[in-house]
Amino acid sequence: MKKKLVLVGLMSTAVMLSACGGGNGDGGGTATSSNGASGSNSQTTSGTPTFACTDGFKKLTISNSSAVANANVNLTTDDGIATLTLKTPASGQTGDLTVCLGKMDQSSAGAIADYIYGIEVRQGDLHKMTSATLTLNFTTNVTPSPNPPVIELADHSSGPTVYKPLVQGASYVNPPNYSLSASAQDAGIYVVRLKH
Repeated sequence: MKKKLVLVGLMSTAVMLSACGGGNGDGGGTATSSNGASGSNSQTTSGTPTFACTDGFKKLTISNSSAVANANVNLTTDDGIATLTLKTPASGQTGDLTVCLGKMDQSSAGAIADYIYGIEVRQGDLHKMTSATLTLNFTTNVTPSPNPPVIELADHSSGPTVYKPLVQGASYVNPPNYSLSASAQDAGIYVVRLKH
């Protein structure tokens, strides 16, 4: 009986370590899926290239061979504010994909905003997904202008930072609580400016 309990305990520990990223130093990340989609946020094995994220970013890896059709896969930052939701295509053919999501500060982003998050695509193409949506949930006592605020793409590739509009998704505003979403099928710096 003791041997069975020890075996069950070891199996539970292995499952927990696997679900939490295996303690590989990247913080484990929050990667969840519905409809049985397969995603991983642990490091790849030797013999395959490593697609590292910027320090502090969370990583999600989807393998073309194990993707499930029409599934939502989520990647959430440690602060719980930003969530990237990827919907796999009906064919299930995603290609191998490694995407990173993380909070950025104004100096590293080259943007002035109240909320700044970066999306990095280290392998693959987000355009192979049916959709990629970035959702920001936050609380603020600042009255935004415009209200509700919007998510923008900050681009400083050709000089001063330009804030580009995005296709906005659903937004929920009940001050001081805000939930904003926008299409995010490109790598880049996504921002919310409460006053501009």
